Amino acid sequence: MKRLYSLDALRGVAALSVVFWHWQHFFALTGSWQAVWHREDQPFYWLFKPLYLEGWAAVDLFFALSGFVFFWLYAGAIREGTAKAGKFALLRFSRLYPLFFLTLILALALQTAFYHVTGKYFIFEIGSWGRFAANLFVLQQWVPPNTDQYFNGPAWTVSIEAVMYVLFFLLCRVGLNGWKSALVVSLGGIFLFHWNWFIARGLMGFFLGGVCYFVFAKLKAHNHARLIARMLGVLALALWGLVVVEILYGPLHAVCSWISDNVPDNWDYYSDNADDIFHIAYIYTVIPVTIVTLALQEELFGLSYKRLSYLGDISYSTYMLHFPLQICCALAALGLGLTPAFFMHGYSMIGFYAVLIGLGSLSYFFYEKPMQAFVRSLPARFGAKG
Repeated sequence: MKRLYSLDALRGVAALSVVFWHWQHFFALTGSWQAVWHREDQPFYWLFKPLYLEGWAAVDLFFALSGFVFFWLYAGAIREGTAKAGKFALLRFSRLYPLFFLTLILALALQTAFYHVTGKYFIFEIGSWGRFAANLFVLQQWVPPNTDQYFNGPAWTVSIEAVMYVLFFLLCRVGLNGWKSALVVSLGGIFLFHWNWFIARGLMGFFLGGVCYFVFAKLKAHNHARLIARMLGVLALALWGLVVVEILYGPLHAVCSWISDNVPDNWDYYSDNADDIFHIAYIYTVIPVTIVTLALQEELFGLSYKRLSYLGDISYSTYMLHFPLQICCALAALGLGLTPAFFMHGYSMIGFYAVLIGLGSLSYFFYEKPMQAFVRSLPARFGAKG
């Protein structure tokens, strides 16, 4: 089946965007946040301010992109029984677990070294052996349901996504593989937002991605598909422009706050939940319009994203390795007597990204792909021996 390079490219950009949000970690170079620090001191702040302020929200793109791809490639096959549970699980395990396990061990070793030097952990603690066991089985956000982050903190998304795969397979297997079912599950996630926003974001994003696939499939067969694609392109650009303006200046927050303040009976729901409301609005507007637009533009106009898609190939590696690399940088800085100010220079960030992308490439070609092939060959090997 044809690959949509544009969505791969988007995944890669999202992974690298998260690093901007985590750059603030270098203000805690000794294991404790320095007494006074300012976001605007970070490299190229004038250019990447929206990512420094809200880059964490790029994670929601991961879930939606996964949902789109899974409904595209697997929903029908699972419903028809041609995609078996064992094979599906093996493919998912071989894709996610080898690097997940490696970064878990890396984080354990590096955090232990960091603790030996400073008496503290760097950003995320390693927790108890029980937390290690939960991480080892990729259940750290589910046993019990929590939003705590240990070891390689960003790996929380893998724990959430792994269970999304299970839920997706079960729903498709019983015939709930259409857009209506996907939409109901996605909207159901909203009601879990204040209970556990990690789990909620997984449900909302993954199954919304499934809805996006059905919308894309419907629109690309429409008589006016090309016109619709162009209109969606304009809408996507407008929405992203609005996102940037809102992050920088907050006009919508101001208007909504004024309306809320002038509602009779001192109704304060908005003021108590403003950020959550805007986050949910972002998930259900900007993300689906962006995904559907990119897919249609590539499908209908043949726009080439092939070169940029390389960032998508290595996105899992760059995402999973960026925090262990930060610990390495922190240890090196402590050994050389450097302060957080060193990481507030542009050359530090450029160097970090260069190393990260290089490590991501090495990981993808010399670890991820070989390990995938090895794990996927195991059933045949054991079968042959039997």
